[in-house]
Amino acid sequence: MIRPMTEGRSTPPIPIFDVKKWTGRMLFASAFAVALLVFANPGEFPFLMIPGLVLIAAGESLRLWGTGHLHKNKVLATGGPYAFVRHPLYVGTFLVITGLAMLSGSRIVLYGLLPVGILIFLFYYAPKKERVESNRLHRAFGEKFDRYRAAVPGFFPRLTPYPEREGRFAFSGIVENREYLISLAIVFGVAVILLKYFCFPDLTPFQ
Repeated sequence: MIRPMTEGRSTPPIPIFDVKKWTGRMLFASAFAVALLVFANPGEFPFLMIPGLVLIAAGESLRLWGTGHLHKNKVLATGGPYAFVRHPLYVGTFLVITGLAMLSGSRIVLYGLLPVGILIFLFYYAPKKERVESNRLHRAFGEKFDRYRAAVPGFFPRLTPYPEREGRFAFSGIVENREYLISLAIVFGVAVILLKYFCFPDLTPFQ
């Protein structure tokens, strides 16, 4: 079973192999992951490998930091990375996906899937989530959330932390939000790409 990664609400687990119940985000993520691993050719752009790994590490570190402060439906997350940006998990995901695309060295991913994914995120997914999540959090926390929303940007971090931040980092949040599964999936993907580069470069199609 797997739970969709959301910024502030708990959703029922979705059976991994029941594709009919997958969300559009899960379908796109799955297609991206398959293309990433199949078409990975880091030897094509080896100078992108180190920057890609840095972005992956930074993005997942941000996600781990964020999930450690996220206790869904219990408190309004305003501490940790939430003191600088309202959607640190989405920012972290953006960094991870961009880093994986750079690490892959695949023209199909770099010039095709990545730009399409960025456009979908910027002009459809992010505005929709901003509207839906903001309405839900306003209903749950009222004026407290309104002050927070007015002071903290959604995706571009502020330079100083939000003064009314609450909560401390807890590893239980990482377990509760199942972020360790995301970390394992990222490690697996990176390992496969590096293995193809160092041991099986001829396995990459369309070189």
